[in-house]
This record gives sequence, C-alpha cells and structure tokens, in this order.
Amino acid sequence: MEEYDLTEAQKNAFEDNQAEFRKFGDQLRDVREAARARLTDSGWEPAPESEDAIRCLSCPCPDFQGGGPEGKCKRGSCRHFLIDHDLPQ
Repeated sequence: MEEYDLTEAQKNAFEDNQAEFRKFGDQLRDVREAARARLTDSGWEPAPESEDAIRCLSCPCPDFQGGGPEGKCKRGSCRHFLIDHDLPQ
C-alpha cells in the first residue's frame, strides 16, 4: 500500500470521512432492505434473468446499465442512479 505524508489534520479529515461513509452505508443498507421487503410484500417477483443482475429498486428496470449521465442507468426506461439499484453486498 502506498504511503502518504499526511498532516494530522488530513489524517483526521480522512478518518471523519470514512466514518461518515460507513454511517451512510448502514443507512443505505437499511433503505434497500425496506425497499426489497416492500416490493416482495406487494407481490413483485422479477424473473431471475441473471444472478449478476443489478435490479432497480425504484422501477422495474431488469438490470443497471452503466454509461448514463451523472452515474445514472443508461436504460431509457430507468435513468435512476446506481444507488437506487440492488447492489450486491
């Protein structure tokens, strides 16, 4: 791993950033779990096209396609951000 000559303030800033991203990750995991449960409870059972499919939790998009503007799905019927999709854990 590459070493960087960081000041104490920079080290603290990176540690704070990491903690915030970890907290956000926990919140996002909870939102995704609730979204999955809500769809399942409503009777939504998408056909398993592929185990590797990254389905959207905000619309019936069957799989995320990268390359859209600002990190959004390239599918014209979706256009949601990657974060809206059911990413593997």
